[in-house]
Amino acid sequence: MSDQRRVWQVWLRRGLLVGFGLIFLLSGALKVKDPGLFLMNIRGFHLVPDPYAAWLALALPWLEIFCGLAVLTGWLRKGGLLLLNVCITVFIIAMSTAMARGMDVECGCFGSGMKTTLQVEMALDVALLAMGCWLMRPSR
Repeated sequence: MSDQRRVWQVWLRRGLLVGFGLIFLLSGALKVKDPGLFLMNIRGFHLVPDPYAAWLALALPWLEIFCGLAVLTGWLRKGGLLLLNVCITVFIIAMSTAMARGMDVECGCFGSGMKTTLQVEMALDVALLAMGCWLMRPSR
């Protein structure tokens, strides 16, 4: 592999790591700001009963923040990437079940700031999962 290509891959990887980490840092921060709204979004899926839905609404944003920081800083990066990829997979499953049941629910991925359809959210999550899986690969 040429040196120029290797440099390009290193910079691409760094850029994607920063972008991936910032997405989850922002997502978590927006949910922490209004946990009540996020709780209503979780309840809308009818998958998790109370009080577990409330616990999830309080804990998941902090998990996203800490994992986003891990990806950004490099400290426990692989663990942060793994946990975020697992979370994205669970989000995709939750949205798939909602779509299969014909539900029109708000994802709550970015608080109240992003109004989209479940199909758009699903496409974004699939793209994020692909990025997260690519970033899990060992760098050469």
